[in-house]
Amino acid sequence: MPTLLTGANVHTLDPAHPHATGVLIDAGRIAAVGDDAQLRATTSGADIIDCRGQTVLPGLVDAHIHATMYADSLAEVDLRQVRSLPDAVEAVRAHAESLPPGVWVTGGRWDCNTWETPGQPDRELLDAALPDRPVALWSIDYHTLWCNGAALRAAGIDEHTPSPRGGEIVRDADGQATGILREDAATIVERLVPAPPIEMRMQRMRAAQQQWLSEGLTGIHDIDGQISSGTWAALREQGIGAGGGQLMRVVKYLRLDELDWAKGIAWRTGDGDAWFTRGGLKLFSDGALGSQTSFMSSPYPGTCDHYGMEIASEDVLCEQITDALMSGLSLAIHAIGDQANHHVLSAFARTRSISREAERIYSRRLRHRIEHVQFVQPDDIARYAELGIVASMQPRHCISDLHLLEALRPDPQLAAYAWGEMAAAGVPVAFGSDGPVEPSDPWAAIYAAMTRADISGDPSTTFQPHRRISAYAAIEAHTAGAAYAAGREKQSGRIMSGMDADLIVVDTDPITGHAGSDGMTGTYESEEALFEHACAVRDLQVDLSIVNGEVAFAR
Repeated sequence: MPTLLTGANVHTLDPAHPHATGVLIDAGRIAAVGDDAQLRATTSGADIIDCRGQTVLPGLVDAHIHATMYADSLAEVDLRQVRSLPDAVEAVRAHAESLPPGVWVTGGRWDCNTWETPGQPDRELLDAALPDRPVALWSIDYHTLWCNGAALRAAGIDEHTPSPRGGEIVRDADGQATGILREDAATIVERLVPAPPIEMRMQRMRAAQQQWLSEGLTGIHDIDGQISSGTWAALREQGIGAGGGQLMRVVKYLRLDELDWAKGIAWRTGDGDAWFTRGGLKLFSDGALGSQTSFMSSPYPGTCDHYGMEIASEDVLCEQITDALMSGLSLAIHAIGDQANHHVLSAFARTRSISREAERIYSRRLRHRIEHVQFVQPDDIARYAELGIVASMQPRHCISDLHLLEALRPDPQLAAYAWGEMAAAGVPVAFGSDGPVEPSDPWAAIYAAMTRADISGDPSTTFQPHRRISAYAAIEAHTAGAAYAAGREKQSGRIMSGMDADLIVVDTDPITGHAGSDGMTGTYESEEALFEHACAVRDLQVDLSIVNGEVAFAR
């Protein structure tokens, strides 16, 4: 039976027809968009949803989220609010008491840059509190793992274990492992952490989906690995859509160590269906700013020769990209530092002809992305556009990094979190959260893109205000931009006839704003007007999320 939304303030994001008051949905797709009175007059037998003047938008999509890690984080130890090493260890010890014997203590998200005495921790206090139970705790950026002796022993890491390529086993003056594992060294322990039973993973993912839908997300690009694919497959067996196990659309990416598995099952980018689409391969070029492993072109402040960590050189990237392309996979490559971005762009340029050949062989478009794109050399923005690389960015990183930018302030000549310049140059931009590194709430991300200021709404904390973008541009990056990044721009991202019927109803118009505000262009009569609008967007409430024409969430 068709469904008709009436009495709505519809922002379609369709430049040809930007506004409407009614949307007709039939068989999971948008059948018509226009004046609600006309649609009501020409439609019979439809279920009516009276929006009572509320705003309707395309469903938002998180273009970069680690779904399983996010779902697990809802049940793991959370150290984001602790402000000292002893307090962190006590929180870990208390959490361990709630676990069955032998179960690893995982989670973390500690940020030693915010502790009363900044400085990376070591295993000493962890060993004293939990000498026998393995503990493996991620830093806030998920690029450094803090382990106790039991975890190191389980992984076979001792004074003789060499650091792997692209990683570091941090050691003390005596050559003993301190418990800090950076980048690819963390993978040694990460692979040993037992996965929760499938029933628990499904339960956690159901809870995560409900949260995401309540925030206005109707789809995600899941950057987690193969274990996440198994969870989605199990949920799908329970049904798709409202009442089933999989409640939202998923584009699934894989990791490098899963490439052989992907080849074995003929995983190709773009295969699947509208609910579960096979994405590309995630690679790493560098680390993260907070761990001082993002690869920069100039040394970190206070050092003479520390430029971060080059996890994969340009030549290695070319080899990895070629291998993926010849298997029919697009690429999504992590690059935060400006030198990392420069190398990844060069690797894409060097493999451009191979990419075209792979597209011919597999009869599909392989659209490539760079993930995070936090610092870019100004001349490289044009290279992004010329190569057609999607800039997959997460606005919350900018405002969460404000305290780091004071201490680790990079070269001011770099384009930092430069969403606006990217879009103005013709670079496709897609927004996501990088959850659980950041909260999944897309409205907080849109606030961040509008203000570049602390989440509290304090204008004095603004970083490079000339790089702010409008509410409309930020919402477009979370909808049409995300659809383009996944090759789904003809199916979703705008409210247009024939598109997927993925819509949300919200209690605040995030685009029109108040008097003196223009969320379309991002122009305001005052700084106060900007922050009044941005805070209203940050705090808006999603009342209804519709996926495939069915109500998936109602407040």
